[in-house]
Amino acid sequence: MKTLKMMAMAIAFMGLTAQAATNKEIINHISYKVILATYNDLATEAANLSTAVSALAANPTTETLTAAQNQWRVTRIPWESSEAFLFGPVDSLGIDPMLDTWPLNKLDLDAVLSGNRAISTDFVRNLPVTLQGFHTIEYLLFGEGKTSNNKPVSSLTAKQLEYAKATAALLAEYTANLANAWSKNHDPEDPTTPGYVKIISQPGVNNQIYSSERAVMEEFIQGMIGIADEVANGKMSDPMGGDIASANMALVESPFAWNSLNDFSFNVRSIYSIYTGNYRDAKGPGVKALVEKVDAELASRVEADILNCIQLIQAIRPAKGGDFGQAIFTHDGRARTQKAIDALNALRETLESEVLPTLDM
Repeated sequence: MKTLKMMAMAIAFMGLTAQAATNKEIINHISYKVILATYNDLATEAANLSTAVSALAANPTTETLTAAQNQWRVTRIPWESSEAFLFGPVDSLGIDPMLDTWPLNKLDLDAVLSGNRAISTDFVRNLPVTLQGFHTIEYLLFGEGKTSNNKPVSSLTAKQLEYAKATAALLAEYTANLANAWSKNHDPEDPTTPGYVKIISQPGVNNQIYSSERAVMEEFIQGMIGIADEVANGKMSDPMGGDIASANMALVESPFAWNSLNDFSFNVRSIYSIYTGNYRDAKGPGVKALVEKVDAELASRVEADILNCIQLIQAIRPAKGGDFGQAIFTHDGRARTQKAIDALNALRETLESEVLPTLDM
């Protein structure tokens, strides 16, 4: 009896694996279980960050500062994990620059902090985006980041605490709006419009943005290509420069918290989520299921290449402490950085020249 039961289970498993996911199933899974889930997580963690910074402002101690710093890092994860799908409301509502513009304009920020204007959420809202978002909060919580990211709580002024509290509240508001745009109403000027998740998951001739399943799948693949290119040739190559003498710390993303390598890793993790359909507890299908129908070897190779890029990025971390901003000023750190850049560019090339064409096969 036990043998028959095992045979039945094996046959059932074979039937399951032989039945490839349809494009509709892939699109539906990625739209709801990867993208919408990521933006919901971002809104939740940004609200937690606002709460943590408010607690710090009300009672500035080493413990409340550490809690706010830790929550800043946690909130970065879903944001950086979304960068393979920076289309839809995050673009049309202009939310990306309000959350994540860098480099920070420290000169103007210091001028605002030395002024007499009362700090409020609306006051920060009306300032340039270079004085808002993640990196403003990061600078206030972690300090200058060049030689240390361990800011003593005693160095936080009352004005800095007010500014951090207002900016964190604004960030929570923006991310809540983004989650709402994906889940309920993608155009705030027209309350009859549905959430963007419905737009992208139901392509067709009556859909003004996505006329076909192919258009959605191409959006997914182009998103992966775009962030692979940005991490390799923007986020990493620009601050590294041509040699140590031209390396530029001011161009490093998340330099104050020494979080750059985690940012880059989660950027590539966003590629992995779209490709495999895996995000948190959710498991596929993703774009890989499309590629498998055409070339199983290619499908597995791309997944391995994505994971290899993440490993190479993490390997840049200096053994004696620091992060990407410190590594690019050493010869061995630069060599490790170049290896990661080369792997990312190879991945981008594979996505462009081998994965994208599978849409037409």
